[in-house]
Amino acid sequence: MLLLLLIVACDSKETVLQYTVNGDSEFEKSSILIFGLDGRFQDVDSIRTDGKGHFSYTMECDTVIPMMLMMPDGNRITLFAEPNTKAEIAYDATTGAYSIGNSGALQMLHDSISLAIDSCKSQKEKAKKIESFIKEHPVSEVNIELLRRYIIEIPEPDYSQIKNFISKLGGILQDNEYLALTKKNIDEKSGNIAHKQFPSFTYTTADSCKEITHNTFNKKHLLVTFWATWNDDSRKQLKHLQRIDSIVDSENFDILNIALDYDTTEWKRVVENDSITGYNVCDEDAWSGEIAGKFKIKTLPYSLLLNPYQRIIKLDVDLEKDAAVIDSIVAKHEKSQKDREKREKEKEEKKKKANKPIKTKSKKAPTYTPPANRNIQKCL
Repeated sequence: MLLLLLIVACDSKETVLQYTVNGDSEFEKSSILIFGLDGRFQDVDSIRTDGKGHFSYTMECDTVIPMMLMMPDGNRITLFAEPNTKAEIAYDATTGAYSIGNSGALQMLHDSISLAIDSCKSQKEKAKKIESFIKEHPVSEVNIELLRRYIIEIPEPDYSQIKNFISKLGGILQDNEYLALTKKNIDEKSGNIAHKQFPSFTYTTADSCKEITHNTFNKKHLLVTFWATWNDDSRKQLKHLQRIDSIVDSENFDILNIALDYDTTEWKRVVENDSITGYNVCDEDAWSGEIAGKFKIKTLPYSLLLNPYQRIIKLDVDLEKDAAVIDSIVAKHEKSQKDREKREKEKEEKKKKANKPIKTKSKKAPTYTPPANRNIQKCL
């Protein structure tokens, strides 16, 4: 009976799985922050280093948890906390780099691919390396950290590339909290705006002589730029509009500049003095206006290109660098339109030809000529 109780007691005792990280740093008696990269570890904790820069941290861990160590100087170390693992972080005073030993399989995989990516010279090479890794390891959680560090959280990320990479991940990763939030943010910034109809509007030009609406630009490509008189950067960028207007070789191209200014007097003065190319109008509701709110504008200037049907075909136009790009887009759309009109015309001509009645030569009915009555004289 006693033996049975002991067995039951042993079976009922839960096994606690742990992850421990020990390490060295250059920071004596300082605090290192540790936090999770998703909902599996939501707390932010701190680790205190001793007088020699040593530190140790232990946590309960029954599944893989992506973590981040933030050193006092802002340096970040990615950790993959795996059950029953004791990782060792070593600091190289010569190079100022950290290396992780005695870690689990995911940590080693992450560190090896990260080293390979860091050796790439260009962003294009890094993206190729990541794409190859995703193909070989489609369900590895390492992918999430690689995308975060090298593709998503970088200056001027390529939204279409991000969505493309995420689509190639194994289904088990598609529901990851961080990636789901990333996709939502991308949709808010571009996905639900690109190719959508530009809102209708009615404005009065700076000289108060002309009221313009969305119908003013019917069947024309339109470059729309949001700016403000108080924003020096946007005022400088508007100077490139003259060059864009001269490069874009099309009569069906116009420029509309919408100022987000409450002070219309100052706006009119700046427009007159700066000689800004294009139609110049002011949205007196500024940031709280309908259009500014729709595009969630946070920085100025903000430019986008509309096609002749006033659908958005390019977001985040760079006024300084994208003149040739705009010209190419407009030319391509105009050629496509001309080809479409040509095909429609040919189709209509064929239709008319098919419905045209066929004319045939009609034979004349023979005229009846009575035979000459040769016997009349004889009878008489």
